[in-house]
Amino acid sequence: MRTWRRVTLVIGLTMLLGCSDSQTDAAADSTAGGTTAESAADDSAVSGLIGAYYYPWYGPDFHGGRYLRAHLQPRQRPLLGEYDDREDETIASHLDWSKRAGIGLWVTSWWGPESAVDATIRQVILPHPDLEPLRIAVLYETTGRTGGFNDMSAVEDDFAHLAEHYFSHPAYLRVDDRPVVFVYLTRVLEQMGRLEDAVARMRSGAAASGHKVYIVGDHAFGSLPPLTRFDTLDAITTYDVYGSMAASGVASIADVERHTSQSREWKNAAADHGVAFVPAITPGFNDSAVRSGHRPLSRRLADGRPLLEALARAIGPLRDPSINRLVMITSWNEWHEDTQIEPVAAAPATSHDDSAGGSAYTSGLSYEGYGTLYLEIIAEVLAGK
Repeated sequence: MRTWRRVTLVIGLTMLLGCSDSQTDAAADSTAGGTTAESAADDSAVSGLIGAYYYPWYGPDFHGGRYLRAHLQPRQRPLLGEYDDREDETIASHLDWSKRAGIGLWVTSWWGPESAVDATIRQVILPHPDLEPLRIAVLYETTGRTGGFNDMSAVEDDFAHLAEHYFSHPAYLRVDDRPVVFVYLTRVLEQMGRLEDAVARMRSGAAASGHKVYIVGDHAFGSLPPLTRFDTLDAITTYDVYGSMAASGVASIADVERHTSQSREWKNAAADHGVAFVPAITPGFNDSAVRSGHRPLSRRLADGRPLLEALARAIGPLRDPSINRLVMITSWNEWHEDTQIEPVAAAPATSHDDSAGGSAYTSGLSYEGYGTLYLEIIAEVLAGK
């Protein structure tokens, strides 16, 4: 395993490799070794562009401070503490960790012109002296920019703003010399009959400044529907890997295989439409600190292995050469949904939280203070370091 150090702050990191979820003894529900998912992991899993969804919304209050690990007993905070990402030193640390793991792309959540995230990206991230060779692209947050998919009036101006302030930056991601924008929940736009109109407005807004935009839609989800249309897009991907997997609690290798099989179906359908495909993986999910109704997904499989590692090994053959064999990770730092791979401070594994019953947030699942475990996995399995 690689040794990880922060360059910008002198903090020792502790790797916690021996912890596993409390449900690990359910290994009978899975097969350890020789599985379809593992046998698919060959040299094709390594090399190509690795991206992560990045959230530049952590101001002085750490975006409200509502996240699972703040409720654990004992608490498990980010290794940097509850940081302000408008500070150069915070971004420097995130960039350093990303590069060491082999992550070459941040897809940054974007909520419109003059929003707080717009200011952070333009004033702190894009001008940061340590940014390159890492690339930046934007995740267009449709839920916040289209009035819940009912109002497309801002879309064209939004893309004109992106064209003016983002697309010409030397670190902005381009495919075939076209600036890339990821668009959240294009599948919902399609279901509501608004995808064609929305995409046309996006392309028009960018074209006004001379840019032919490359649109990656968040379109692949679960099983491929009998009828779906996405040929207005240039590529498709999955943001919500948790929902697409349809697994909760402690997943098995069969759940990983199902996600891989469904992703393969989407990739084949995309190829039939002349559209590229971007596979996606996640370390787990728990949004209980911000909303109710979703059962969490453990970060460990039933046999004790990290979910992220199993997914990373399985998706190698799905990496598409037409888009630089890009794979997306949900996420770098979406702490509210506990999908982050950003290092967390070392802490004992625990299933206890500060709720009255001691498990309202964890649902009895065990959470470890994982240190840099996920960056190690990415470096070894996806980047081949």
